[in-house]
Amino acid sequence: MTVNNFFEYLSQVPKSIENEFALKTLFRIARTKIPSEAVGVLQNLKALDLSAFPEAKKLLMDSSFFKFMPQLTSLNLDYQNINNISDILSLKLLQRISLKGHGLKDFHFLIPLKDVEELILDENNILNLLGIEKFSNLKLLSLKKNKLRNIHEVSLLLKLVSLNVSENDITDISFIKTMAQLKFFSANKNMIDDVSAIEKIRSLNTLSLAENQINDVEPLQYLISLTKLDLRKNKIRNIKCLKELRNLFELGLSGNPLYDDDYDLFPRSLRIE
Repeated sequence: MTVNNFFEYLSQVPKSIENEFALKTLFRIARTKIPSEAVGVLQNLKALDLSAFPEAKKLLMDSSFFKFMPQLTSLNLDYQNINNISDILSLKLLQRISLKGHGLKDFHFLIPLKDVEELILDENNILNLLGIEKFSNLKLLSLKKNKLRNIHEVSLLLKLVSLNVSENDITDISFIKTMAQLKFFSANKNMIDDVSAIEKIRSLNTLSLAENQINDVEPLQYLISLTKLDLRKNKIRNIKCLKELRNLFELGLSGNPLYDDDYDLFPRSLRIE
């Protein structure tokens, strides 16, 4: 279905149950049932989260509504089906886009949106990150639950401060040694056994490496800015070096071969799991 203009669509009598749901959704987003008022709101909308309206997703996604929302800077289409990619690519002001659960094998169709600062592509089937450097303005990249093994290309993203690659098939994180600007890094549920490359990333304040194959955590003692560190379910036997992390307020260690008295190294004010 192609929409000529919002006012024409919002003023019509519902022709089907799906059409009625779509109309109700648009009015809910606009927070008014008056078509002329809704048009003004929708045309100036900055953020749109369609994942919150599952009952209307099919008709909305089969329409051409996005071209009438030129001011959008944030778009959430998690678990939706996209039939009009060209509409999304017309949103030149987009700074954040979330496309969880789309079964995507790559992200190349999004490259025209090269000014995006936050890209969330969790729960897809992405195999590699070739071309990710085209998104040179990225500050946040989330690729949780994909099929990634080698992700060294992320080191080319010089503005990136937040990276989530949890639940993939990653073994090597040596790429991270050049990412001095990184503040958040999550790589839970991978196959990482060497964390030496993280040693020089002194800007990190959150580091999550739960459920990997790590046994030596000495390189982490130099991450003095860390406030949260998750190392649960690894193979760690010695944690004495972690007592130097004075800014920690949350530490995950459960599931490692440690003794009860190992935890006496840390102040009682520290939250330990």
